[in-house]
Amino acid sequence: MPKLDAGERFAFECHIRDYFAANLQRFRPNELVSKCEVAYRTSRIRADLRTINQADVIFEWEFKIEADYSAIGQVMAYSAYAKIEFDFKRTVRPVIAAFRFPEEIRKAIEVNNLGIEIVQLPASLRAAGALPHSQVMPSRIEIPRMD
Repeated sequence: MPKLDAGERFAFECHIRDYFAANLQRFRPNELVSKCEVAYRTSRIRADLRTINQADVIFEWEFKIEADYSAIGQVMAYSAYAKIEFDFKRTVRPVIAAFRFPEEIRKAIEVNNLGIEIVQLPASLRAAGALPHSQVMPSRIEIPRMD
């Protein structure tokens, strides 16, 4: 996959989030979308998505093409602000959704017992953000001459 600048990466992540939210019942049939781009009263940060399940558990989502360390900090902040806004009376769970999770990210979440849910996005969702399916770029295409 070609290297994306921050703006392109953000745009792809938004398209993927929007598609996932619009099709949530296909991926998580026991949840409903509460809101995309969740703002918090006392902060300028925004969670990508908020969903609620049948047990009234709130999920604060961060979407990434590839999960990284910043995603951990982002979802921990989202869940903290949500818990404060709900006056600690609701169960709030952080979720990172990505196509790829490096082992270091998985290990950090598991060993430190961070309580972050990892959602591996199916490759079929790459089309929602117009991302190539492969990280290998095609070789040069030869166009035959028509002399």
